[in-house]
Amino acid sequence: MKKIKLIFLVLICSSLINCAKRGIPDGGPKDEDPPILLNAEPAENSVYFNDDRIRLYFNEYIKLKDFRKQLVVSPPIDKSFYSISPQSGASKYIQIDIKEQLDENSTYVFNFGQSVVDNNEENKLPFFSYAFSTGEYVDSLYVSGNITSSLERKSDDFISTFLYPINENFSDSIIYNGLPNYVGSSLDSTNFKMTNLKKGKYLLLALKDENGNYKFDPEFEKIGFVDEFIDLPINDSLNIKLFKEEIPFKSFKPFLETENRVGFGFKGNYKDVEIELIDEKKIKYIITKNKDSDTLNYWFKNKEYDSLKFVVKSPLYKEKFTLKFKEMEKDSLVLNPSTKSVLELNEKFKIYSNLPITNINKDQINILNKDSLLIPFTAELDKNKFDINFDFELLPNDSYIVNLYPNAITDFLETTNDTISYKFKTKSRSDYGTLKLGISNVKEYPVIIHLTNNKDEVIREKILNSFDDPCVFEYLKPADYFVKIIFDKNKNQMWDTGSFLNRIQPEKVFHYEEEFVIRANWILEEKIVIK
Repeated sequence: MKKIKLIFLVLICSSLINCAKRGIPDGGPKDEDPPILLNAEPAENSVYFNDDRIRLYFNEYIKLKDFRKQLVVSPPIDKSFYSISPQSGASKYIQIDIKEQLDENSTYVFNFGQSVVDNNEENKLPFFSYAFSTGEYVDSLYVSGNITSSLERKSDDFISTFLYPINENFSDSIIYNGLPNYVGSSLDSTNFKMTNLKKGKYLLLALKDENGNYKFDPEFEKIGFVDEFIDLPINDSLNIKLFKEEIPFKSFKPFLETENRVGFGFKGNYKDVEIELIDEKKIKYIITKNKDSDTLNYWFKNKEYDSLKFVVKSPLYKEKFTLKFKEMEKDSLVLNPSTKSVLELNEKFKIYSNLPITNINKDQINILNKDSLLIPFTAELDKNKFDINFDFELLPNDSYIVNLYPNAITDFLETTNDTISYKFKTKSRSDYGTLKLGISNVKEYPVIIHLTNNKDEVIREKILNSFDDPCVFEYLKPADYFVKIIFDKNKNQMWDTGSFLNRIQPEKVFHYEEEFVIRANWILEEKIVIK
């Protein structure tokens, strides 16, 4: 019995010791130090480099995190010409194997960005790079600056920077077909610095290089450039604005969407595009832009043809298409209101149609308030041919009924509506806030004021043509707002993008950094000084 008690006591003690061990802290502070480079073979900034292997030794185990995205080699080397390890797991060194002969008398830089981290806590070794030269010296010049978005409040990160030497081989097409001599990156900030550069004159380009091919693909990539060629050495910090170019128009093969509608998918600017029949067939038609996609819709009434031949053209584009018909469903008229509950006091009531509208019969429409009084109104068709805009006096704390009686709306296919009623109400003035802005130091008018939300979506817009024009935003929902100011240089009431080939920068935009907090039943007055 004593032996059993002794064994039981030993087991309890052992259990307590193990539990105590699990609760004992490791006894040291958390490691917050980044890895340290101890040694490099060959040494950093080596000259007359002729090796096929580089090793970079660190004071602790490291790993490469997201290095495929962050690694920038300058001048660019074909990825098949070298390999890097470890690509997974941990090691005390980075190994670079060179598989091909490098160019003579050139300085090479392997910039790892912030991909080198320690194995345990993933502390970053920021902006780690390794340079060497195949010639007698390492180039030491640099260029630095800032890259921001031209239109959006939030700037993109991981923007590539390219330098192209201005010599007998230079042409503007090099950014589409050639490779830069030097490559850098803003990494996860808006700042960039390109080092180990050779003296000379260069084109400096910034690019959101989505596919990582070191070439500009205008269809899906943003670009920015410095107006003048830079002449190294230069000490000035350079500011670059990133923008998306407007690409040339191109139409795709048309397709039959419904019995009376042909779709022409496209890319680029469609505003000066025409779609015409090649044949002498008499067809009544109308052309509209699809709201939700890059598609031009060709609506027609005649159905007696087996096929139609089209020509799609713009000032710089022309292409012919043939479309064969088949049995398809017919479009039917659907009308939807802009609201089914509350209409904000600053908004207009709208009716959205799925078919182009050709006629509005006001005699078959009336609007009543909560007292059943008839409200005077106007109803106009939007230029898109789908939206009907109603204009009438909205009063706070009121309710409305919009009645559409038969034949009030006629669409392109000559179908009309049945009796429809839309009901909605308005809120109290005290549910809204007001923002009054005083904007000074504007050098040239007009300017476009955009009030945006946290997602950079435009909530309100005002155009100021002079210093005396008021800038007041009434009936704002309580929320946080931001202000951007567009300098409308060509006075077309919209922001215009830039063009690299034409050396046109996008229209300037000033982003006010502070947010405006709007509260219900409150008037906020603020001053903005343009910098």
